[in-house]
Amino acid sequence: MRHADSKTFRLLERHRGVWEGRYTHLDGRSYAVEEVQIFRIRVEVFADSDPTYRQTSHYWWADGREQELVYEGSLRGEQLVIDSERMWGECRAISADTLYMEYGYKATPALRIAEMIQLSEAGEQRARTWHWLRAGQLERITLVREYRVSDDPASWPLRQQRPA
Repeated sequence: MRHADSKTFRLLERHRGVWEGRYTHLDGRSYAVEEVQIFRIRVEVFADSDPTYRQTSHYWWADGREQELVYEGSLRGEQLVIDSERMWGECRAISADTLYMEYGYKATPALRIAEMIQLSEAGEQRARTWHWLRAGQLERITLVREYRVSDDPASWPLRQQRPA
């Protein structure tokens, strides 16, 4: 199967660009806010190469911490497969505007995260929810709202400035 024939690839292409937003992490029992961070994400999608997908994520916390991470994945049929030193995962389109992803971190193998990513019809916003599950029990929920600030991944700044 060519990448362009894949429903997952076509939807990933609609996510290409630079996004900014906020993660709100909630305790899975009390729903109390545990942590908030803002971010800027660059999404790159490659039709004829491996990796097929690259996401560069830059995070900021209120206490002044910053972190930048890169995630890459390769399309295998309808599945985007991620397998790095840090994490593993699979992502696939489940409707015209929704991706479903299951992943985990290799440092915490008992923890599994299920994520839904909804792209707005016009493609200017995304809403994401993460369910953090340990031994089948809900441990944490993450709510994400983000806005596309550019359709062009090349507009990623050389030096990251904290979004407003």
